[in-house]
Amino acid sequence: MNTTEVIVRESSFHPFFRVFGSISFLLVSSSVLVSLTSSMVLLLSFILQGVKVDTPLLVAAFALTFAVYSLDRVMNQKEDLINDPDRSRLFMGRERMWTVVATAALASSVAVGAREGLSVLVTLLSPLGVYAAYSVGLPSAPRLKQIPVVKNVVLVGTWALVPTLLPSLRAIGPAGGKGTLLSLLIFYFIFTKIMINSILFDLRDVKGDSASGVRTLPVILGVPHVRRLLLLLNATLIVWTVVCWLLDSFLQYLPILAASIVYGFWYVHFFTKHSQKRILVDLLVDGEWIPLTLATTLVYVLT
Repeated sequence: MNTTEVIVRESSFHPFFRVFGSISFLLVSSSVLVSLTSSMVLLLSFILQGVKVDTPLLVAAFALTFAVYSLDRVMNQKEDLINDPDRSRLFMGRERMWTVVATAALASSVAVGAREGLSVLVTLLSPLGVYAAYSVGLPSAPRLKQIPVVKNVVLVGTWALVPTLLPSLRAIGPAGGKGTLLSLLIFYFIFTKIMINSILFDLRDVKGDSASGVRTLPVILGVPHVRRLLLLLNATLIVWTVVCWLLDSFLQYLPILAASIVYGFWYVHFFTKHSQKRILVDLLVDGEWIPLTLATTLVYVLT
């Protein structure tokens, strides 16, 4: 049982926090939080690129992410039984139900993408191919999950490229003005943040990955080296901020983005020391995109 669940189930704990803990556990374990995060990343990209927000695409991104993660958790319960038995019990014995729900979510995402055009549909669904290579494997090739570093780069690259490309494909209204360079800056910020998060999640899942023969960076390098690597990655975003300032890009949003970078230093340090607190990693790392994007949206509306 994870740390938060132990706390909220204590009889002396305030009922509000017991309810909050139960809701948080359900949101995290059922993939709702990571799906909402996917929509937030796409919304942030729309705002940074100065493109009118396409709400149906935000819904499609949520649905696709929910489908991919739900199917992954249905098909790969061996690791979850070790890493997070509580989450595994949410899916175990209910595989058919979750498969139907995930398929319905996928179908709705396809329907929205098809209405937006072929280029949007192909871009939106590209994570499906990566998921197949990552979790199931392709003919005569190992699963990406079993190839150190490569799986992080390919997975994170896909999840960062999709929200970077979709706004430019659906450019309705005034565009950002700096074209490719603007897109590269946005891609690098999203890629770096998600890469840090991905490695932190691998650190959290070391026990199950080791038992399953999955050689992630934390399994290979150990915690101290992973901590230094993550801090270095996050430090490159300081240089990114300076470049944006010199190029007069995202100036009104830089204080919020800089605060996110500072926050990144904190949670890398904290969760490389306390990686066993599973639900906190989801809420404070994946969940970071929600206040970050909402704050950016507020500045966008006000300016």
